[in-house]
Amino acid sequence: MMYRPGCGVVVALVIAGLLMGGAGVCFAGADEYGQNGSIPGVSFTGGDGSYKRVVKDGIILGIVPDFPWTYQDEKTKEYKGLDVDILREAARRLGIAKVSYQIMPFDSLIAALQTKRIDVIVDNIHENEGRLKVIDFTSPAYWYGAAVAVQKGNPTRILKWEDFTGKVVGTYRGTFYQPIMEARKDLKELKLFTTSDVEFADLAAGRVDAILDDDIKMLQFIKAHPGINMELAPVAIPANETLGYARYALRKTDVDLNHAISRAIDEMRPDGTVIKLLVQTGLRARNILLPDLLPHE
Repeated sequence: MMYRPGCGVVVALVIAGLLMGGAGVCFAGADEYGQNGSIPGVSFTGGDGSYKRVVKDGIILGIVPDFPWTYQDEKTKEYKGLDVDILREAARRLGIAKVSYQIMPFDSLIAALQTKRIDVIVDNIHENEGRLKVIDFTSPAYWYGAAVAVQKGNPTRILKWEDFTGKVVGTYRGTFYQPIMEARKDLKELKLFTTSDVEFADLAAGRVDAILDDDIKMLQFIKAHPGINMELAPVAIPANETLGYARYALRKTDVDLNHAISRAIDEMRPDGTVIKLLVQTGLRARNILLPDLLPHE
């Protein structure tokens, strides 16, 4: 990264301003970000009718059993998670009163979107060449990274990216990580999982040597299950394989709705809402931006 004089100060001030929330950044008494009502001064009716449709008929959000991003609470049956909270608040600011959910495996989401079973993929999804051909993405919401998990003590000595050679490696089916690992021809075997619980259980039992998945997801699982035979390994993910911003996805024909949701997210980032939800989930305020945009700690 090229360091620019004053960059750290500027970014620190940006983060501080974001953390102040709406009370600190709403000027002249205006509800600039739509915190207390609909976003003012903008229309999302460009012609395809998709925004008007969901305001009238409601919106269906596609989610996955994928804690902490999206999931259904087993006791209360409520839909929860960071991405659920972000989209629920975006819908409120856009005047979309009726919000419903369809829960399914991650690798079913794009098909469900294309066949109109859902209106938005809400379990955050990252851009890649294949996906860009068939779906459109919203504005960025936040960022998190990938990590490698191994059994406690790292018995197979996976310390760097090249150490996957000859190993059984697992990852979540349909995610950004699947094509990355499928491109590696040096693995003994690639196992694909449709639930995190089975993925982590197979690692703990030694049925896979390592798994590649979301860092915050695995850290929170380890924290919630302190006795599990699982830890993160010090494997640096190659720069060309790292995740971009977490976003949400819509049909290419739903341009008005994409513009509306993107605008709501764009307001929720500077008014502090997304940062508040990030911190509640266990991420840091710094996850509002890509790491290369922040000064080194």
